[in-house]
Amino acid sequence: MCAQEKSKVLYRNEIVYLSNKSKLEIESFIEEQREIAKSKNVNEYSINIPYDNFSEISNIKGVAINAKTNKKSKLSQYDISTNELKQRDIFYSDNKYKHFDFNNVEDKSKVEFSYKVKQNEPRLLSFFAFQHELQTVASQFQIKSDPSIEIGYKLFGDHQDKIVFEKTKEGNLDVYTWKVADMPAFEEENRAPNFTYFLPHIVYYIKSYTKDNKKEALFPDVEHLYKWYYSLVKDINKLDQTALKTKIAELIKDQTNPKEKAKAIYNWVQENIHYVAFEYEMGGFIPRDAASVFDKKYGDCKDISNLLNEMFKTAGLESNLVWIGTRDKPYSFTDVPTPLVSNHMIASVKIDKQRYFVDGTDSFCPFTFPSAMIQGKEGLIGISETEFVIEKVPVVDKKENHLKVDMKLKINDDGVQGAAKLLLSGYEKSDFLNVLASNKQKQDEILKSGLTRYNQKLEIESTEVKKNEYDNKDAELLYNFKLESWTKKIGDKIIVKPILLAPFKEYIIDTKERKLSIENDNVFTNDFTYVYEIPENYQLDFIPENSKKENEVLSYDISYKKDKKSLIVSQKIALKKLVIETKDFDSWNALVTELNSQYNQSIILIKK
Repeated sequence: MCAQEKSKVLYRNEIVYLSNKSKLEIESFIEEQREIAKSKNVNEYSINIPYDNFSEISNIKGVAINAKTNKKSKLSQYDISTNELKQRDIFYSDNKYKHFDFNNVEDKSKVEFSYKVKQNEPRLLSFFAFQHELQTVASQFQIKSDPSIEIGYKLFGDHQDKIVFEKTKEGNLDVYTWKVADMPAFEEENRAPNFTYFLPHIVYYIKSYTKDNKKEALFPDVEHLYKWYYSLVKDINKLDQTALKTKIAELIKDQTNPKEKAKAIYNWVQENIHYVAFEYEMGGFIPRDAASVFDKKYGDCKDISNLLNEMFKTAGLESNLVWIGTRDKPYSFTDVPTPLVSNHMIASVKIDKQRYFVDGTDSFCPFTFPSAMIQGKEGLIGISETEFVIEKVPVVDKKENHLKVDMKLKINDDGVQGAAKLLLSGYEKSDFLNVLASNKQKQDEILKSGLTRYNQKLEIESTEVKKNEYDNKDAELLYNFKLESWTKKIGDKIIVKPILLAPFKEYIIDTKERKLSIENDNVFTNDFTYVYEIPENYQLDFIPENSKKENEVLSYDISYKKDKKSLIVSQKIALKKLVIETKDFDSWNALVTELNSQYNQSIILIKK
């Protein structure tokens, strides 16, 4: 489709009115007009307006305008439906949306719509995005505020140079205006970080307001954010904890040191408390009572963190609740001291002056590891009513996330066959166990798929699994396999590609097409060893040279060692960065090209 044939947003405007009369009131007016290139693209004039129990949607109006006749088809109120927003992994929430489709839309038609939003909780303001999936010709965001209200705001994302800001007066009101023109369409890409890292948008919030000559602080800084968070948790855990304390005593009775006590508690919670997400009004912020969660055996992130925190403290350990944002959030507590920063809760436990960030929502994440989705993020750690600290969650070292495979192989005229031992540690282990746990009926299928991930031609003949879920041991898989048509016999010679497993094979990034960085769940190391038994009456005629390369994102080390009866091939690969940025693409491609050339190397055997 030519560029001029694509649909576009002609304008999208929002005005937020902040008034401070009898009480603090927040109301927004949103209007948008689109030009629809092709009527068959129904999704471009199918509109969803999200909201929750903290907000109210009203005055929805809309019209479709025929490009040829200029005839207007108004949106009927009967065309508007109210729907629950279904989200994966969330059992129940109060998130909803208004939905409507425009009628009588033809090629080049224009559709326009508007609505009002009343925000009932001044602490839960959101953001305005200047870029969308369609090209935007013009967009404007305004805040019209009573001068007694102090606001905060910060821009995030790309294309900030396109955004023009001015502050003016309109009568007695302070008017903040951000305008943008000719914003290109935003195109999502596979495995990119969350869109908020790229989409130009402004986060706005209320710092304070003055009422009857008295200043009321909301979120002027992180101290006040913490004060509000603490007010939500200070009165929890009032139910009887006799049964809970009995279980804690049972769990730690044979443990001789604080770390083993913490691990026993954490593993029990992982194994017995099921993660079920709830998002309903203030229930999305306030943990349920620890005794109740213990009794019901399920809860969301706040519930599980509160239970862990209570259990750790009862066991005599130094523990705290932690408010944190996952890696989907680009914000820090310094950037915007609002609840928008932290969409998750965990616990922390301090042992021998070392703080461990503990997330009980991951059933198999090893003790001392944070969950993968919070690596590198700031945690707001509650110490007391007035004291807190902000600490960054560490990124788990690549050596801790280890996939090790040892293969013993025999070569024949047509292929190779052998036995393998595979070990998984760290996130490699927990990811494997989580996949198995969520696909219990398909374990054999999952295993074969995983074992052939780096070589689809492998035929897995038998598998033995030792999960070692909560032991300080690697997950272990033993399997036999064969690989047909992997060797080539030419006269007295047999030619074999000795490297069977090929991570990142041909994973060359298209630097002309790829615009966004690439996110990995974790960094890791792969360590593969192939021990080839030299067939009787044959000897090695040629082996490749050793090769070792490294840059800031990736490394590999491939070596060959021969003895009297075997050839030992060692293959080590390490992914070194959580996010491969666009500036890393050339370095990545250069090393992957070298790696692929190593995958194509062969050894040659010749008859004695």
